[in-house]
Amino acid sequence: MSDIWQILEMERDNNRQIRLYRIDMYWIAFERSAFNLFSVCNVDNIVKIKDMKEEKNSMLIAIVKNGTPILYNPQFTILEKSENEILLGCRTTCRGFQHWKDSLISLFTENLYPTQDEKSRNIYHLNLEVLLN
Repeated sequence: MSDIWQILEMERDNNRQIRLYRIDMYWIAFERSAFNLFSVCNVDNIVKIKDMKEEKNSMLIAIVKNGTPILYNPQFTILEKSENEILLGCRTTCRGFQHWKDSLISLFTENLYPTQDEKSRNIYHLNLEVLLN
């Protein structure tokens, strides 16, 4: 799955799983998957992005530069795995997602999607260099 809106919809009620998506040499997780990942292992960067058009909307992204060690974490069970996506079951669940999300400072960015096509919300078009700087 690569459509950002579908991913965010799936994350709305996600409490026990972590969905990771590979973009270039990075693995990324969104919203509750980002929270679950951050809660039980090391991540390289957490970014909260507010939508430039609708400021009330925000999105959390956790970025891991080398995702391979994540697979060996005893808290995780690999449920599905492909070259570009991994679904992990998480034995540990943490509460406080909304509080954590609200406490993070937002990054406003116009270059998150470098393409000019407004309908293009494919995660594989994310400009990760903007998020990592």
